[in-house]
Amino acid sequence: MVAEMGSLLRELEKVQDRLTSLTQDAQSEKVALLKRQDELRTRAARLAVAVDSHCSTQNLLTQLAALRRQLAAFETQHGTGPSRAGVHLQSSPTSSTSRIEQRIGRIERILGERGINLR
Repeated sequence: MVAEMGSLLRELEKVQDRLTSLTQDAQSEKVALLKRQDELRTRAARLAVAVDSHCSTQNLLTQLAALRRQLAAFETQHGTGPSRAGVHLQSSPTSSTSRIEQRIGRIERILGERGINLR
């Protein structure tokens, strides 16, 4: 799984590099690259879930604690506050906090499925 994720990320990086190097008149290539980028991101997200589900409970708890500290530090630095159990929800899916919150949510779901009560 890790090798597959590495391969996906390398290909995603190549697609991103090609997108940034396109001229403005290369619309058809841009559309094709954006479609490929979306496909790769979807596959990477699914693989990330699979990788997480194979992690030990202790590893997930360690990651969760680190992510919560990272989120708290980000909120402190940017003057935002927690709104749900220490997690500040934001609407922008591309924001740093949103990605952290998504990861926290994924880990919490896996731990919940394992019978770990985090509340």
